[in-house]
Amino acid sequence: MPKSAQLLHDIHETNLMYLLLLQRMARAGDTASIAGTAVSERACRWLAAQGPEDLVKLAQSSVLLARLDLPAHELLSALSLGIDAALADGARAPALTKP
Repeated sequence: MPKSAQLLHDIHETNLMYLLLLQRMARAGDTASIAGTAVSERACRWLAAQGPEDLVKLAQSSVLLARLDLPAHELLSALSLGIDAALADGARAPALTKP
């Protein structure tokens, strides 16, 4: 895979993981963590209502959506939990099949 295609694939993967993380925090009502993301309350409600397919489509942007203003320990902890949840939901499978 050419470097540019790999970079785009990595951006899509990062976007999906970030959106899944935000969605999980929004559904859990974790307002302390969400406050560090600059995501509005309205956007959180919208994000919480989206299905896995919708997040995969949104993640396919060529722009990195993540804003990583969370403390490193919170971000790593949330991402590790988010990856397990994403695998359980099967949400990553469509993103992995597209270059």
